[in-house]
Amino acid sequence: MWVIIKLFFDICCLNKAPQDIPYSKPLLNILITIYVIIAFLILYPEDDFFRSLMQVLTELGLMIGFCWGLLCFYQKMPRFTQVLSALVGTDAFISALALPIMELVSAGVMTEPASLLILGLMIWNWVVCGHIIRNALSQSMIFGLGLAFL
Repeated sequence: MWVIIKLFFDICCLNKAPQDIPYSKPLLNILITIYVIIAFLILYPEDDFFRSLMQVLTELGLMIGFCWGLLCFYQKMPRFTQVLSALVGTDAFISALALPIMELVSAGVMTEPASLLILGLMIWNWVVCGHIIRNALSQSMIFGLGLAFL
């Protein structure tokens, strides 16, 4: 498990790419589960259970649909499992780092520094998504960042 965590850390540091993730549907299912749990934990303190769960599932559906549509359009569907694993895994990794900061924000402690940290994590997540898309489609980083912004 530690090897997988290090792999996602390396992808977040832009040192590795989606093709470095093993092609594994069970791994993808585990990553999706972790992603849903972490995203739910971020949203739940601010909203009710059902609304938080629906928001997380909608976000996951949009991520899967975007990844599928993008790879289908560029005729690179064999990369789907690895690219989606990279997107979900890195988002879960960065969101896990945001959990304690979000707790500070919801408690009303250090709101201004915490807000800057959250903004930094959001920008980092955007850059990582751009990096993943760039490698998945064999395009430039600017192209990947533009699609990640969508």
